[in-house]
Amino acid sequence: MYAAYHYGGIMKKIIALLAVVLVAVASYLYLNNYIEENLKAVDINDDSKIVVEIPAGSTTSDIAEILYENDLILNTRAFKYYAGKTNSDSLLKAGTYVLSKNMDADEILNALIKGGTSGNTFNITVIEGLTNEEAALSLSQQTGLNYEKFIELMDNPEIFKNDFEFLKDVSISNLQGYLMPDTYNIYVNSSEEDIIRVLLRQFDEFYINEIKPKLDNTDLSFEEVINLASIVEKEALLDEERDKVAKVFLNRLEINMKLQSCATVNYAHGEWKERLTYEDIEIDSPYNTYIVEGLPPTPINSPGKVSILSVLEPADVDYLFFVAKGDGSHYFSNTYDEHIEAAEEYLR
Repeated sequence: MYAAYHYGGIMKKIIALLAVVLVAVASYLYLNNYIEENLKAVDINDDSKIVVEIPAGSTTSDIAEILYENDLILNTRAFKYYAGKTNSDSLLKAGTYVLSKNMDADEILNALIKGGTSGNTFNITVIEGLTNEEAALSLSQQTGLNYEKFIELMDNPEIFKNDFEFLKDVSISNLQGYLMPDTYNIYVNSSEEDIIRVLLRQFDEFYINEIKPKLDNTDLSFEEVINLASIVEKEALLDEERDKVAKVFLNRLEINMKLQSCATVNYAHGEWKERLTYEDIEIDSPYNTYIVEGLPPTPINSPGKVSILSVLEPADVDYLFFVAKGDGSHYFSNTYDEHIEAAEEYLR
């Protein structure tokens, strides 16, 4: 009797599991089919020309909306998803385009990657981990625009406060931490303010779509997330280690242990050293996290998306220490004794 009951219970579990699997498979097939259908041409028989203007600094979302408003794509979400999946979203260029309704998503993306017919744009790149001064210098060198004007704009976030959602949610004295690293296609006649707005628009989109929905998962405020992400940006060279490095610092914050970040000490000194001396870590500065508890007063650079997401979605580890191995990676440990042994091995 028990065996029959037990067997019946197992069969019920198997049937329930099969039902879950079937639902998952059906959902996957439905989603794939939904996306494929919405990537097709709006009208395969209509080859009439439609002229569209993609403004400089447009995000993938902006471009999708423009295309949808001109009846050139069937669905904005499907287009954005596919652009991201094919790594096309970072290659799309501003300009004037002549498109038609008989073009599918691949054809439209290829056109947007090749560039518009106007030829009045060029690309600039803002790399991860730059201070305001470094970003201003890079932008000035790439565009020929005025370094001091870039600095002036970066030091006055109130100029942009009413135009971007994330600036309404923070109280900051300058834009360091919030100039989103990326490659941008801009107009040749762009001003310093135009370019700063392009960077802020990209950050704002990331804030709305990725950061804000995840803030409920952390005890940190939005400003603290960016602050810590800027430290992670400098401490971790490998993207695959950023979530572990973030978790080390989060674990330390949780037990009121000093962060002891070499990156913040380097920022305090205004120069980068691979190895700090005892004299270096004695500098009297609110950015010296070997002395000051908690986070520094402000971000020490503008971090990239991976570092920000690593703070919001850290690794599930209980490490409290890490030491550079000399090849770009780190050795992580739980105890001080283990950390000292690793330091002696890798710093020898």
